[in-house]
Amino acid sequence: MTDILLSFPTNVFFVPFVFLILIMCIDFIFNVVDVAVADIDLFESGNLFSGGLLLPPILSKVPLAVGLCVSFFFATILSFYLSSSIDQYISSTAAMIVKVVSIPVNFYLSLYISAKLLSPLAPLFDKSKAFAKVDFVGMKAKVHSGEVNAKRGEIIVHHNGSEFLLDARILESDAPIEYGNDVVIVSLNKQKKYYIINQ
Repeated sequence: MTDILLSFPTNVFFVPFVFLILIMCIDFIFNVVDVAVADIDLFESGNLFSGGLLLPPILSKVPLAVGLCVSFFFATILSFYLSSSIDQYISSTAAMIVKVVSIPVNFYLSLYISAKLLSPLAPLFDKSKAFAKVDFVGMKAKVHSGEVNAKRGEIIVHHNGSEFLLDARILESDAPIEYGNDVVIVSLNKQKKYYIINQ
């Protein structure tokens, strides 16, 4: 079995698969890839062959290493069984021609198999849905800082089991609100990114 995995054309897929698995394991432990390629836009999900002839569109929505690793895995399986059957039924010269022709066919088939299997995982890697946005206007909160006045202050909002610490202010005409008092969030100052509160 190892001789088929390391023989042509199966090794074309098996060696990169092993290499990618090792890189993914090392990255899982040490977080090497994110640090090394943090500023490179090539690894952004939408920039790599999205919707082109090479990769199916769904593979551009998962990390490159995951998409290629799964693709090389299926290409290795396809090539392994194809090489085994070719060696049994076709002569050596014709077998070599069929094996060379099978490389792009196997890889393209593996890309589409991978796309079908990885499509349920694509939403997990969607960066636009990474953080939920909560509209705090109208919610009740408690004063968290010593007091909230027109220049500074903090409040805590409890929402769906989570605590949010927010910057808050009161109107100039209102009296400062002391620590621990219940308040209502009236509005959001989008420019300065703080909330106006009132008792």
